Amino acid sequence: MAIRPLISARLRTRTERLRRWEELLNFFRGHQPPVWIFRGQRQHWALRPHIGRTKDYDPARELQLLSEFRRLSRPMVEGAQALSDWDWLFVAQHHGLPTRLLDWTTNPLVAAYFACQPSPMGKRHGEIIAVRVDSVGLLTEAEMSRGPFGIRRAGFLYPSVVAPRIASQKGLFSIHPQPDHNWILRNKTERVSIRAEDKNTFLSWLYGLGIDAAMIMADLDGLAANLSWRYTTGRAIQ
Repeated sequence: MAIRPLISARLRTRTERLRRWEELLNFFRGHQPPVWIFRGQRQHWALRPHIGRTKDYDPARELQLLSEFRRLSRPMVEGAQALSDWDWLFVAQHHGLPTRLLDWTTNPLVAAYFACQPSPMGKRHGEIIAVRVDSVGLLTEAEMSRGPFGIRRAGFLYPSVVAPRIASQKGLFSIHPQPDHNWILRNKTERVSIRAEDKNTFLSWLYGLGIDAAMIMADLDGLAANLSWRYTTGRAIQ
C-alpha cells in the first residue's frame, strides 16, 4: 500500500524537474547569443573578480602577483616571448590565478554546466546571469591600447585564444578597474536559478547534449574529470 504514494511522489518530482528544465531552455530561447552573453555561478555571488574578494586587496600586490606569475611560468608557456600584457592576463585567469577578470560565455549551456556545480557552502541554488552585450559595451581598441591596468571602466572583451579551454567554452571576459568593488548592473541583467536538487539531473541532461567536463576544459584535466563523473554515476565508460 505504501508503494503507490512513493511512486506518485517520484513521478511528481520528475514532472516538476522536467518543467523546470523546459523553463531553463525557454529562458535560453529568449536570450539568444551573441546579443546575450552568460555567466554560470554555482550559487548566488556578487559580480566581483577573484583578486578583489579579499578584505586586504592591494593594487600593488595584484601587479606583483601577475609579474611573478609571468616570471616563473615563462619556461612552461609556449611562445611566451610573443605574448602581450593582455595575453598574460588571459593565461593567468585560465590557470586559476586571481585576476581582475570575470569569465563569461556566449554558450548558455556552458553557463548552465557551471551553475550546476556543487557549491562549497553546501546545497545552494545555482544561478545563470544573462547580459546584453550592448547594454555594457565591448572595450574599444583605444581602451585596449591602455593595457589591462589602464582601463578606466568595466566592460567586455573577447580574448585572443591563448588556451584551448577559452575556445571550447566560447569564452569572453569582463575586466574591472576596481576589482574590490561589486559590479552593479542595475536593470541590465536577467537571471535564472537552478535548484540545488536539480543540479545532478541537469548535469546528466547537459551530458546528453554534449556539454561535459571533457568539452568544457578541452584538456587532460577535463577528460579525467569527465571519465571520473561517468564512473561515479554509473554511466558507460566506452
